[in-house]
Amino acid sequence: MYHLKFKDMKFTIIDPSDNTPIELKAQPEDYQGDQGLRIIFPGKDSFVIVEKNGQWNVMDETDINPELIEAITKGLKPVARYT
Repeated sequence: MYHLKFKDMKFTIIDPSDNTPIELKAQPEDYQGDQGLRIIFPGKDSFVIVEKNGQWNVMDETDINPELIEAITKGLKPVARYT
């Protein structure tokens, strides 16, 4: 479990569907008692991910490309490691 001490952060991923960079914003969010992250896209669409037992899960959307989630969680790891 990541213990997040930031208010929000920006990071860039490569969109697996078309290999273009996307700058995302992540904000800590409590999701039903679990620490999660609200991932915000440039168009302001967003969803919450929560890590449980080393696995990141999308909590409030059902139609998210698993490759996109993998790219997002890889983008989070270098930041989370050093906070």
